[in-house]
Amino acid sequence: MTLTAAPTASSLFAVSDKQRSTLLALVVLVALLGVADGVYLTIVHIEYDVGRAGIGTMCHQFSATGCSVTAGRFGNISGVPVATIGGAGALATAVLAAIAWTRRTRWEDPYRQAILVLASFSLAASVVMASVSLNEGSWCPFCVAWYGLNGALAWLTWRTRDAHIGWRDAIDDMLGAPALIAAVIFGATVAATMSWYHGAHDRLEAERDAEVVPALVEELRKEPPRIIDTTNSPSKGADDPEVTIVEFGDFECPHCANLFHGVEEYAKGSSHRVKVVFAHYPLGKSCNPNVDDRHKFACGAAIAAECAGRQGKFWEYATQLFDNQDDLEPADLRDHASEVGLDLEQYDRCLVDPTIGERVRADVELGAKVDITGTPTFLINGYKWTGAMPPSVLAGVIDGLLAAPPKH
Repeated sequence: MTLTAAPTASSLFAVSDKQRSTLLALVVLVALLGVADGVYLTIVHIEYDVGRAGIGTMCHQFSATGCSVTAGRFGNISGVPVATIGGAGALATAVLAAIAWTRRTRWEDPYRQAILVLASFSLAASVVMASVSLNEGSWCPFCVAWYGLNGALAWLTWRTRDAHIGWRDAIDDMLGAPALIAAVIFGATVAATMSWYHGAHDRLEAERDAEVVPALVEELRKEPPRIIDTTNSPSKGADDPEVTIVEFGDFECPHCANLFHGVEEYAKGSSHRVKVVFAHYPLGKSCNPNVDDRHKFACGAAIAAECAGRQGKFWEYATQLFDNQDDLEPADLRDHASEVGLDLEQYDRCLVDPTIGERVRADVELGAKVDITGTPTFLINGYKWTGAMPPSVLAGVIDGLLAAPPKH
């Protein structure tokens, strides 16, 4: 009887030269798909920043929230879009994988170790961004595709690695030509993309000011301004405003958070006298009979915000809620109250005061009067718009409304 050696862990996962050739070719293909995804999401980032609709609207064909995460406040690092960074990393991976393919018959190759390390970084970045998407309650379809591509890259590069080499040796091996090539490709790609980015940004901004903003002003003026009494709603700003912005919002709504922060940014930088009003329109049946029960914590958050308002800290508390939309359960709301410095005993008493619920329902009735169909909806001097609007576009639209004569 012939005895054979038991297979080792490394031999179980070993691949033939033919298999490695196929796997490396797949790494190149998947990485190039990642490059394409990065380019698309970078364009989406520009369009969102400028406030110009374009191919970014494809996101909304697959998701109600579009690509709000990659285009929003978590979508860049020191001014560089995350999508650009991801695309540059994917291009570096593709080039190193192509080099590794030409050396596929070698027993050991540092380029195979290099693509594994790059793919591991990309997978870690995907986990971080997926966590942000979960926290924001917004899933960008092309971001999800990116997460899947990075997961595939991690698996493929793991299969093509030199299994007999440990992690420390693998990293030592790649810290020569592979690391240098990857760094040059990554840096050059980011630099070239950002140069193009700024040029495209300026061009789209000029087109926006010439075409998009006037069209939005005309659209807003198709209906007469809605006059409502917001005397009892939380407000701040000028006593004799040129511009009054009334936000109908829901603390669980990601786009409401974008509008809230955008209005804050506009109001701080505007040369006009601006008054900002917040009107509650939670998408929860317990306080809003006009909607489906979509956000189970929204009514409680609205009541808690009103209690913060009784202590003179509505806006600080509202900011806290919009910045922590994944933490709106009753215990979380109390923690937020503590963080903004509320008297917790007074806060607890307020929560069970029936007049607070009446205050929220009064705002809901205001929303019904202006025919709200979704959040965020806001009024600019009575003219209604549904959806968030970047600060730069908001500024142009308001200037246009103030300059253009009313048609009604």
